[in-house]
Amino acid sequence: MKVLIVEDDKFMAEALAKKFKENEFIIGHLENGEKVVAEAITQKPDVVILDILLPGKDGFEVLKELKEEDKTKNIPVLIVSNLGSKDDFEKGSRLGAVGFMVKTTVVPEDVVKKAREIIAGVTNWNR
Repeated sequence: MKVLIVEDDKFMAEALAKKFKENEFIIGHLENGEKVVAEAITQKPDVVILDILLPGKDGFEVLKELKEEDKTKNIPVLIVSNLGSKDDFEKGSRLGAVGFMVKTTVVPEDVVKKAREIIAGVTNWNR
């Protein structure tokens, strides 16, 4: 299984990558939103873990671009962000994310578990 982690916080990115590797995922990582669509086309991840607060393009813009591109529109995107307002949650859902997790309320293992559920097709949209 492949995951593309789009996260600019070095500590969070490393924690997620470590946990995904322990769970036998192949890892891709980007620190900003500029090349996500191109990388997703190249890497063909099973799931994208997407932060919202990114340098350059924000995660909502990246999500919109992923869903508009034929080659990436079916890749599930899980938002993992410090943002967590009802508006952010609704915007993520409207733009096509399959889930939204707030960083302060989860640990990397929770993200891996949710990613596995998404890939297996056994998850519902939730926080």
